[in-house]
Amino acid sequence: MNISARNLSKHYILNKGLEVAALKEASFEISAGETVAVVGPSGAGKSTLLHLVGLMDSPSGGTIKINGELFSDASADLRARTRREKIGFMFQMHYLLPEFTVMENILIPVWNKRSDKIKEAAALVERLGLSRRADHLPAELSGGEQQRVALARALINGPELLLADEPTGNLDRETGEIVEQIIFSECRNRNITLILVTHNSELSNKAGRLIKMRDGLIIN
Repeated sequence: MNISARNLSKHYILNKGLEVAALKEASFEISAGETVAVVGPSGAGKSTLLHLVGLMDSPSGGTIKINGELFSDASADLRARTRREKIGFMFQMHYLLPEFTVMENILIPVWNKRSDKIKEAAALVERLGLSRRADHLPAELSGGEQQRVALARALINGPELLLADEPTGNLDRETGEIVEQIIFSECRNRNITLILVTHNSELSNKAGRLIKMRDGLIIN
């Protein structure tokens, strides 16, 4: 997926009319298949940038294009359809549904056509080393296994873009490295554009490019 942003900004209105600029006139280009790490201190605007690229929020100013199509003022239906069909999401918390099995959690994004996706989900489960866990509930999994399920769920719709916000932040170092390797491998093999937010310098250095942020600004 190709992404182009020009002077992208996001302002929030807090109590008593106080306006806060979470992102200030950010401009960047990301090419299909690139791996990009967004780094910076807390409050730098990293997650805001991720939410705008992932069409989970609308910018206050500027433009964002995805595969050449302008999305800055896109309708809610178009944004939702694009998220569903072209974008996968991973977060620091896995957000698995506790009453659903591993397979059922993976199939949630494609629930309406899950019967057509079972073979694909099974292949993902095997590739991510979860075959023996397919019928287990999230509470029966380790933290690393839960994040692998979250990755499989993000990949089941065949996305062109994977957005990962601190995907290994809750994992110990050894488990985190395993999950990192799987994320980069899957994106490389599928030519998925990867944008990840992280405070982990070892993880960010594995990306092909860094976007450094501070106080809502892209500084590099």
